[in-house]
Amino acid sequence: MSDVKGKKKRRMLMILTAACAGVLLLLAAGAACYVNTRFGELPDGECRKRFSALPNYADGKFVNREPAVMRMTKAGASAGLFRFLFTSENAPRFELPSVKLTKSSFPGKPEDYAVYWLGHSMLIFELNGMRFLTDPVFGNAAPIPGVVRRCCESPLAREELPDLDFVLVSHDHYDHMEYRTIRFLKDSETHFIVPLGAGARLRGWGIAPQRIHELNWEDSIAFAGLRITALTSRHFSGRSFHDRDRTLWAAFLIEGGGRRIFFGADGGYGKHFREIGEKYGPFDLVCLEIDAWNERWPDNHMFPEEVIRAFQELGGGVLLPIHWGVFDLAMHPWDESIRKVMEHAGQAKIRVVTPKIGEKIQPDSAVTAEWWRR
Repeated sequence: MSDVKGKKKRRMLMILTAACAGVLLLLAAGAACYVNTRFGELPDGECRKRFSALPNYADGKFVNREPAVMRMTKAGASAGLFRFLFTSENAPRFELPSVKLTKSSFPGKPEDYAVYWLGHSMLIFELNGMRFLTDPVFGNAAPIPGVVRRCCESPLAREELPDLDFVLVSHDHYDHMEYRTIRFLKDSETHFIVPLGAGARLRGWGIAPQRIHELNWEDSIAFAGLRITALTSRHFSGRSFHDRDRTLWAAFLIEGGGRRIFFGADGGYGKHFREIGEKYGPFDLVCLEIDAWNERWPDNHMFPEEVIRAFQELGGGVLLPIHWGVFDLAMHPWDESIRKVMEHAGQAKIRVVTPKIGEKIQPDSAVTAEWWRR
């Protein structure tokens, strides 16, 4: 009798073990599907064939005009990368001031010249009666929740976005191109202007091909009463360990209503700033990244003194620092970049506007405060 009971117990244990293994496999498969969906698709063979004739494409990848060194072995050996799973000691210790926005915060007809900084590289521009959004990210900056978390909530909910003429995306990194936002806009009439190859991500996420406009450096498009030109940037792309530089990265010139805006988005210092300034400058407003600089990737993000040099070479009128204050992506305190940039700008007598997150400004006349000083 005891042998029969023992056999039943062993059989039950085997059944429970198999069931647990099946559940784990299902969870793993679901997680893999979740993450892979957010990776997005890559350019197909036909696209790659067209890209192969371009001067900034070689061996199946886009390339910088100047080398961009990445010492990731050194970074991986440190504890630095693992801190993206936890609250960093470099994160702010107080709630950042912000201006909460809803759809009703925006005029029915966009103004001729206004800017809302929503944090990091996400801005809403109103220019010449048109409205567009840049580098949308309303959640965290990784393919899974809980990694590269925000230091503060977005001042605007994704569902409260006003009508947009188009979305401008500089490259496919998670802190610049968010899957959920793209999907949210899938059934709208909003168009997307992106660097070469990034359109494959959008098409894979359901955006109609006729609403996607892909540009190489120096390509221009006339859209919604504005002219948008993709410009050289020194950076990289990729959403997984296996798709590095398979899509392009870019800065942008936006022209309209007699204004010229430079949107730098993300990228290191290089000779391209002087060349852009000589060919396309001067600019009324220059939006330059100021954060995430580090000796491990010296050519992919600008150090504070390089921000000032780039601004001067571009021939900028007003500097709007971006790519800071929301995600802790570097190895320095969250406010170190803005403090150093403001110090250098003061010495160079450069006018800087520093709106609070969510604050609307008219760059020509805006008076802003150093709100990061507690």
